[in-house]
Amino acid sequence: MFDVIAVPVDGSDYSYSAADMAIEIAKKFNSKIAAVHVLEEFSLSSYDEEEDSGDAILAKITKKANDVGVEVTEHLLTADPLRDMKFIVDQTRADLVVIHAHGSNNNRFVSFDENNVSDTQVGSVSERLLRTSEVPVLLVR
Repeated sequence: MFDVIAVPVDGSDYSYSAADMAIEIAKKFNSKIAAVHVLEEFSLSSYDEEEDSGDAILAKITKKANDVGVEVTEHLLTADPLRDMKFIVDQTRADLVVIHAHGSNNNRFVSFDENNVSDTQVGSVSERLLRTSEVPVLLVR
């Protein structure tokens, strides 16, 4: 049913929970995972630090998937996640995208009353992917 499942990961606990869901689906449907990490085009950190961090994030997903027999292709790219995620997903030739409602940059979704991420908000990258993707998107909460 799903040959390739794309899962964008940014290193947040949110993205790892989406990756866990993608791995479970891939195991059930004998699918491959396309793990995607995007290095920000304009970052205050050095490129080498960002690249090392991205490699570690992707390696964590790959190990977890490989441990249960799921094949992973890693995609480490420099781009603007908000602007380019649809194009990036298209390049993976995914049949399904699994992404969490929130990413690591969720400061704008903080509920000041409860001091946590609002359950009713969706992150900007997830929201744009939901609107523009030509393949099904599973939004993990």
